[in-house]
Amino acid sequence: MARHAYITDCEGPVSKNDNAFEIAEAFLEEGGRFFALLSKFDDYLGDVEKIEGYRYGSTLKYILPFLKAEGLTDGDMGKFSAGHVTIMGGIEAAFREIERVMPISMVSTSYIHYIEAVCRYLGLSMGSVYCTRLSLDAYRMDEEERREVRGYFRKFLALPPISWDGEGRLEGDSARSVELLKRFFFAVLPAMAVSRWVEPVVPIGGEGKAQAVADIAKRMGISAREVIYVGDSITDVAAFDLVRCEGGLSISFNGNRYAVLSAEYSVVADDASVLAELARAFDEGRTAPLRTGEYAYGARVFRRDAADLASLVALSEKTRKEVRGRAVGELG
Repeated sequence: MARHAYITDCEGPVSKNDNAFEIAEAFLEEGGRFFALLSKFDDYLGDVEKIEGYRYGSTLKYILPFLKAEGLTDGDMGKFSAGHVTIMGGIEAAFREIERVMPISMVSTSYIHYIEAVCRYLGLSMGSVYCTRLSLDAYRMDEEERREVRGYFRKFLALPPISWDGEGRLEGDSARSVELLKRFFFAVLPAMAVSRWVEPVVPIGGEGKAQAVADIAKRMGISAREVIYVGDSITDVAAFDLVRCEGGLSISFNGNRYAVLSAEYSVVADDASVLAELARAFDEGRTAPLRTGEYAYGARVFRRDAADLASLVALSEKTRKEVRGRAVGELG
């Protein structure tokens, strides 16, 4: 029986993609900008309004009616995903080293079509994966509903971006955007036929990731104290909190501010090789804090309670955008 488990998010620590963003960009008019609007709406509902039981990562659910209205199929999504996998440098060798001492599991908000492509690329078993499962082919949208959804899409493209200040107050015309999006997703969409297909989709984010970590640990007969969890965004915060509070190892890898402020350690790097070294150190017995500072390949490791957090957030987010591109790096 393994003593420890290595559990990782996919997009960020393993790959450079934001697959759902890229699908929106490829198949919807101004889809990248629309996805960014929905992503901010998602962050606002969870981070500012703090809706009870809110599931971070719901952007992947919100965008589904609009993808369906454009006729996207499972085949389209699978083919696009397989053709656009961009793996983090060093992660293949790091995984080979980590697998010598502990099993690897993946817990990702990403659509199953993309996770299947990544797992094929890396030779990972889908049996150790949690992700957002759905079938685009499971619902047939009629022409009347297609026109209605497209009409809302055109209205939403005209909305201003969503932003808020440090006190959670919406800035500029953001309140109008939030109001119209809430009206659509919480009042209009539930009355549409497509809702019966969308509603059962459960994005694996927030508490869903924490539950997945707990499930993996239980299945292995260990506790979260024996878990390494690596993530990079707001969808990982609940998993970070679970692992950190139990005494396990939580690592933000080129994380945004949500990840940096939640994880015990932050890695800033353009190569993932350092993750194998951190996993080995944890497996050998973490009776003292992990070594911080410079590692091979230019990686830098910081411990949250010994860092200038404002500077660390700025550095991590800057590196995140450099490694993954500004559009992806700015997503929550």
